[in-house]
Amino acid sequence: MDTFNFLVSILLIIIAIQYQQNWIVFAILIISILSTRSLSTAITLIISTIVVYAVLGSGDISSLFPVVVFGLIIFALVLGLAEKPKQPEYYPPDPGYGEMLGGG
Repeated sequence: MDTFNFLVSILLIIIAIQYQQNWIVFAILIISILSTRSLSTAITLIISTIVVYAVLGSGDISSLFPVVVFGLIIFALVLGLAEKPKQPEYYPPDPGYGEMLGGG
C-alpha cells in the first residue's frame, strides 16, 4: 500500500466533507480506487471513507478532526508495515554474452 497516496486521498475526502460536497468525495474515491494496484488498498480506502463520512458528517467537525486524522495516519502506517513480496534475484547472463562483441 502506498501510504502517502492513501493519506492524501483521505485528507482530500475530509476537506470535501467539510464543504459538504458529496460528489467530490465520490469522485476522489473512484479516482483513487482506479489508480490503486491492489484490492486491499481499494477495500481499505472504501472502509476509511465510510468511517470518515460517518464520523465527520454527523457532528462537530472541529473537535473530531485531529482524532480522525491521527487515527488514519496510524492506520495507514500499520497497514504499510506489512511484509512486501521479495523480488527474485537476477540470474547472471550466460558466459560469452557479456563480452564486448557479444559472441561466445
